[in-house]
Amino acid sequence: MKYYHKHLFSGVSAALHSLLIPLFTFVFLILYKPFAIVEFLQIGSVDYSFNLTILLCIAIGSVGLMRLLFWALRPVLGLNYVVYALWCVGEVVVMALFSALYLVLMFGGSRGYFELVGSCCGVLSAVAIYPYALMALGFMLYDERNANLSGDSGSALVKFYDEYKKLKLVIASDAILFIRSEENYVQIHYLSDSNKCRKFVLRSSMRALSEMLLRHGLVRCHRSFFLNPQHVKLVHKDVSGLVVAELSADGFEPIPISKRYQEDVMRRL
Repeated sequence: MKYYHKHLFSGVSAALHSLLIPLFTFVFLILYKPFAIVEFLQIGSVDYSFNLTILLCIAIGSVGLMRLLFWALRPVLGLNYVVYALWCVGEVVVMALFSALYLVLMFGGSRGYFELVGSCCGVLSAVAIYPYALMALGFMLYDERNANLSGDSGSALVKFYDEYKKLKLVIASDAILFIRSEENYVQIHYLSDSNKCRKFVLRSSMRALSEMLLRHGLVRCHRSFFLNPQHVKLVHKDVSGLVVAELSADGFEPIPISKRYQEDVMRRL
């Protein structure tokens, strides 16, 4: 799959998930009251609606913190749909852990913490799966539609700025072969208009360029390398057992693909 669903991993997605996942769960539980939820949350003199409102606030805070962490870690996570799905499961678990803390206090210790964690996980998993799935599908369809309208983003111009925010290089994304980091610099290997291999050295870090490169269809294959899937000729194991990618352009050593990024690279080819 060559097109990168950038909006699914964007800040807009993070903000919407932080609000809509808890709100959907809250509205669903208010309207339908499944799983004997009213009896479960009607604790002493504190009614169901009050407890549910407190749990809504806890859920918003939990998902918000998890999405902030996801946003901060996205350059190093090796983003793919498996990682994203596991992160969503983690958000449900975190919501359950914090919700159970509140409920333990409300029950005055008469219910065990881990018993309540299990109950919260069950309810949240059964309800929250719908907004998670619908939002993921919505973002993916939105990106696919934009890709079709624009003829994909393969020929978009990529602007490279140095660490002082000065523009140093503008190049079509489909001309980029690979990018390699080396101490405080990155090497941008690309094809010129005459189809000759060129190299441009930019004072910047791979971390600073990561989001932009992903947005333009490149894929991280190693801690020190980003690779353009359009120029991969062959992926195989070398004599030492290391998985490498051979480029269609001549004159380059095979690009290493570390185990952490192999699934994402193979999916994008």
